Amino acid sequence: MTSCQGNNSNFVFDPSVPYPLLNPGDFWVDKFDQRGLQNAIIYRDKIYCNTIDIGGDNFLYCLNPKNGLVEWRGHIDAFASQSASFKNDTVIYCSYLGNISTFDKEGKVIWKAKFNHPYSGHWLDTINSKVLVKTVYWKRVSEYDIKSGKLISDNENDSLKKLIEKNMKDKRLFEKHTYRFKRNGKTYTIKSRPSSSDEVIIKIECN
Repeated sequence: MTSCQGNNSNFVFDPSVPYPLLNPGDFWVDKFDQRGLQNAIIYRDKIYCNTIDIGGDNFLYCLNPKNGLVEWRGHIDAFASQSASFKNDTVIYCSYLGNISTFDKEGKVIWKAKFNHPYSGHWLDTINSKVLVKTVYWKRVSEYDIKSGKLISDNENDSLKKLIEKNMKDKRLFEKHTYRFKRNGKTYTIKSRPSSSDEVIIKIECN
């Protein structure tokens, strides 16, 4: 994600400085300063992204691009290597360590689970309401029920490989969005576009 402050050449990234905590109701565009918000994706006119704060607290944020306010934040066990996924009003987040957390549209935790193998990606089977989590080289694929978090199966073969590989890319990663609003005499424009990586590039401009 790139903010309007990103045009300031004086910005210097300092990993020792903790990322500012965003609270529900905060104007996140002002606090956002190029650090740690990753894996952005837009779903139902909301931006979902996670912090990367190694050694500290990690959060999943729900940000409103129509007014620049934080809708909610949810505590997560670790940062992710893939964007959040969605099934109706349920937000599914998987960390790079295989911690699975699901939230409702208000940011309340529904259930949590832990993938028992080295995590290497996940995919939602929305037709059968299942989360599929895999290891590298497809040695293991576990299926979890989206509603309850119950482990349905833990497969030792790659029988699900073709199914997941074909659908691994979330179509939302290829969508473009533009939002514009005014605040305190300034006009803010939030644009999203696809990137070559598995996340959406979101640019914030203000004038």
